[in-house]
Amino acid sequence: MMANSIAKSNNNNDNIYFNLDTNVAFRYHWKIWRWTGIKPLKDINPELYKLYAIVLNILVTLLFPLTLIIKVFFSQTLQELCENLTITISDCQSNLKFVNVYFVRHQLDRIKSILRKLDRRVQSNEEFIVLKSAISMAQSSFLIFFRLYSFGTTLSVVKVVLAENRSLLFPAWFGVNWEENLWTYVGVIVYQFFALAVQALQNVANDSYPPAYLVILSAHMRALEIRVKAVGHSVEDDMQEVLTLSGEKQRKCLKEFNECIKDYLNILKLHSIIQRIISKACLAQFACSALVQCTVGLHFMYVMDAANYEAQLMAIIFFVAVTLEAFVICYFGHMMSLQSSNLTYAFYSCGWLAQAPEFKRNLIITLMRTQRTSTILAGSYIPVDLPTFVVLMKYAYSVFTLLIRFK
Repeated sequence: MMANSIAKSNNNNDNIYFNLDTNVAFRYHWKIWRWTGIKPLKDINPELYKLYAIVLNILVTLLFPLTLIIKVFFSQTLQELCENLTITISDCQSNLKFVNVYFVRHQLDRIKSILRKLDRRVQSNEEFIVLKSAISMAQSSFLIFFRLYSFGTTLSVVKVVLAENRSLLFPAWFGVNWEENLWTYVGVIVYQFFALAVQALQNVANDSYPPAYLVILSAHMRALEIRVKAVGHSVEDDMQEVLTLSGEKQRKCLKEFNECIKDYLNILKLHSIIQRIISKACLAQFACSALVQCTVGLHFMYVMDAANYEAQLMAIIFFVAVTLEAFVICYFGHMMSLQSSNLTYAFYSCGWLAQAPEFKRNLIITLMRTQRTSTILAGSYIPVDLPTFVVLMKYAYSVFTLLIRFK
């Protein structure tokens, strides 16, 4: 009876591990990418979906930022220029990241297959809990960005509703007299609201997918760390067995260790793909953060009307938003690098003392590779970590200080 209970318990645990799928962490992202024309929807005519994607992205991804850019050139005052620049830079950066997702969409599919292989390697409750926590964190980061963009969109709508005169959700040029013609104004507002809603969804996915992939990558590194440390160790082994293993146990440990090396190679492959996917997006984010911070600083220091609370609020929101986006990606990039460095200690901590020479040879070669910490580079040059974020903030502070001196 006890043997049956134990067997049943083990089968339940195996079923739990078998059902693990870390690709679930990107479920919301894939839904948005399908809605916005990146990846075809299931059970839909490919040609019809292609037409849908082209029309949607011409109306939103192309024309919406174009109306903002043209408005910048029609700015009549320095304050208006600063307000328009802040919005335009942020929107153009978001569209560039969306275009980047389109070009790397096939790489995203490759990540799916690698994650499935790593998921099948989960062998303990500790690994399972680590990966489930990472899935929850990735989904939570998506929801946080979703709430932030929902708040920003709602705020823009409220601003238009409460305005005494006709105004737009965002300053933009349309080439029509929307201020005097009611139906023209309604058409412009409907278009802006539609484009803003689509762009908000794009931005949620654009800003949350880099940290989500880094969270899952770090979790699989942590799971491998747990798995490697267990090789050659057993709660039943005494000190004598740790120092002298039988040939059968040595062969078993060698097989387990070689499987861990395969997992490590898959993690390196996963890191390489993620590097290619988010490198340009991170570079665009850093450039956008620096430009928006400088523009907001100029706005505050020189041209903002102290009584214009609406302009002050919008400037603060954009400043906090771009700063938060840069911080989140730098934080998770830094955590991933730290977890990568922990793998060296994990391989060294396995039970290698009583292993066969082939085991030790493989261990030495693996240790040499693990000493090179995996780091995400923005534009293949700038490390995506917390020191980079500190440098970015120092740069913004230096610009503010310079502006104050010139005031």
